[in-house]
Amino acid sequence: MAAASARTTESVLQNVVRTLGSALKSRPKGLRSRPDALQLGPVAVAVALASACGGSPTAPPPPPPPDPLAVTCPATVSLPSPAAQPIAVRYGAATATGGTPPVQITCTPASDTLFPVGRTTVTCNASDSRSVTGSCAFTVTVTAPPTIALTQYVAFGDSITAGEITVIGEGGIRTLQLFPALSYPTDLRASLAARFTSQTINVLNQGAKGEITADGVSRLPSVLGSNQVLLLMEGANDINNASDAAVLTGSSNMRTMVRLARGRGLRVFLATLPPQNPLGCFSPCRAGGALQLPSYNLGLRAIAASEGAPLVDVFAAFTDVPTQIGPDGLHPTAVGYQKIADTFFDSIRSTLELPPASLSPSSLKAPSFAVPRRR
Repeated sequence: MAAASARTTESVLQNVVRTLGSALKSRPKGLRSRPDALQLGPVAVAVALASACGGSPTAPPPPPPPDPLAVTCPATVSLPSPAAQPIAVRYGAATATGGTPPVQITCTPASDTLFPVGRTTVTCNASDSRSVTGSCAFTVTVTAPPTIALTQYVAFGDSITAGEITVIGEGGIRTLQLFPALSYPTDLRASLAARFTSQTINVLNQGAKGEITADGVSRLPSVLGSNQVLLLMEGANDINNASDAAVLTGSSNMRTMVRLARGRGLRVFLATLPPQNPLGCFSPCRAGGALQLPSYNLGLRAIAASEGAPLVDVFAAFTDVPTQIGPDGLHPTAVGYQKIADTFFDSIRSTLELPPASLSPSSLKAPSFAVPRRR
């Protein structure tokens, strides 16, 4: 058996020698005389061995196929447009996995370009070196600022509308001084402008120091002009040490002013008077209307309800009277004037702000309302 194995091995070696000899003879003539050209590579030897053993050469396995091309989009983007105009939006980069490098990605619309108000779909397309493609999509939303139906306001009333504040001077002397920059109409305009950034808001201050409601009835027509909204708060001078009859007269004058303004097409917001603080005031104390204030404000609430005018309940909003009413017991402090402005702002916003979907020019019309008949 050993002799048979030796003969088989000898036969294989002879076949290898013959195969290699054939390979050498088949080389170009110019290479046969070069010693270094007589060497055969490992592949040739492997082929010779495989041929001598009666087999065929085995090809190397093919590379595995690439993973499928997958594209991942950046996160959705939502940005406000303060002026309700197209804005430049920068978004993150899309990424790709799988495919055969290099992979090219293009997103449309591109980052840093102008996007209009509304929702825009961005599509990102990818292509690898074998023209395999993939895509993804995400949204860019540009939101318009809130809008309000009416923008021209006139604040009408007495010194509390004008913005008088008690100032303690040298020697503790207290004097009333007018500070229009601290008045509630100024604070209100700032709040409205900060919210409704795409619109021009005007709040005209028509407060008159010492005015009673009867004088207000005479003065009001001259200040309405082209305004759209009347902010009415008056009567502190009517109820100062007043009789019940005087309080009723003041209420009647307020109803007359509400109807006068509405008859000219204005929207009216009617405010109660702020609290007075007779127990916490210093000389000169001006809280002489504290006893009549509840009945006067009750009359104002009734007027608002019967005339269909939004009630701005300033009295109820003053929850910290010592810090909101000044040392004369009547006029608000700067904190108090801001509270009046905030109370008007909340009422105006809840009544006149348009819903977010109302973005077309045709929807920016003033809301209609019916004027109640006189009784």
